[in-house]
Amino acid sequence: MRQVTRGVSGRRGLLVAAAAIVLSLMVPAVALAATPVPTISLSTSYQPVAAKFVIRGYVGPRYAGKKVRIEIRKPGRTYWSVLSYRVVDKYGKYYYAYTPKLGGTFYIHSRYGLTTAGLSRLKILTVAKGPGVKTQILLASTTSTRDSGLFERLGPAFLHDCPEYTVKAAFVGSGAAINLGRTGDADVLLTHSPAAERSFMDPSTATPSAPYYGKTRYKVMYNDFLLVGPTADPASIDPTETAVSAFGKIASTSSTFWSRNDNSGTNAKEKEVWQLLGNPQVGQPWYKASGTMGMAQALAAANDAASSGYTLADRATWLMANSLGIVKNLQIVNEGDARYFNQYSVIEVNGARNWEGAMDFSQWIRSPRAAELIRTYGEYTYPGQLMFVPNAGVYAPGQ
Repeated sequence: MRQVTRGVSGRRGLLVAAAAIVLSLMVPAVALAATPVPTISLSTSYQPVAAKFVIRGYVGPRYAGKKVRIEIRKPGRTYWSVLSYRVVDKYGKYYYAYTPKLGGTFYIHSRYGLTTAGLSRLKILTVAKGPGVKTQILLASTTSTRDSGLFERLGPAFLHDCPEYTVKAAFVGSGAAINLGRTGDADVLLTHSPAAERSFMDPSTATPSAPYYGKTRYKVMYNDFLLVGPTADPASIDPTETAVSAFGKIASTSSTFWSRNDNSGTNAKEKEVWQLLGNPQVGQPWYKASGTMGMAQALAAANDAASSGYTLADRATWLMANSLGIVKNLQIVNEGDARYFNQYSVIEVNGARNWEGAMDFSQWIRSPRAAELIRTYGEYTYPGQLMFVPNAGVYAPGQ
């Protein structure tokens, strides 16, 4: 009897343990059910006469007022881009009409939320021939992408891969580029001034006269800044000392320093270092900041025998200027400090005139194809030195 009792008791224990396991598995299911994800539908049709895709879908009335993101992969592209954000109406439906600019096969899906749980089924549409009308993208880019020659490589490659566009580029300092974005005179920006970029991303900084702000901001590539100066090096700067120490020696010896003074990314970095020293340059005759200058002008002024001095430059522009023989009287006097890190970003402007073009440019310049063009630019001309290093990706909060 004792053996039978133990057997029954053992089976009862197994049943209790099994029930506990089942209950433990049920708990997450209940928790998930309490946070529903809508089933999103998508239907598409092509109207040849109007040359439009009609995109319709259903999410449900409970999501009225919420936004659905419609994404597209165009012919010949390896990436998806956002086509539009559509507000769900009171019936739980959304609608969008899109005129394709290309012929070929298009892939379309819509998404609610950030996970694949809110992703619709894929739709495939083929158009025999697009209307052939190109639209213009207004790009505002820092001067270093032009002065280094990088854009001569990237521009034609983008137009080859995205033939539905033309590009009108304004090469200015990052501060001026952001101002063009604020006034709606640029659809997309390529800049390298992190603090100014973060401000531009804040909708509260928009004004009635400059109502636009950044919609999205992504990393593209980086290089570094260099402190360059006369071969005589009157401030006796150690090549490996900190940026703050090097700038401090310029101030303590009253050595000439040429500032771009144009709110560019380079100028912002220079002012950042001076501020850490308490701004000893302000009002000093040796600090040349009476007007605004581009990078080439600042290098030319520092290189001139009659006005020789120090200046801050990005590596890519310095390498190009050095290869052209226009900075013969200058040398790199300080480099390598982490403070000299120089990140470039692409920003899509909220409410841009050519929003689709802005997104396509942003996607393309962050693609593996563009990354390879960036990485290999200048590798044969400047062995062992990279003009730019691709690092496309998203920013962490606060970056």
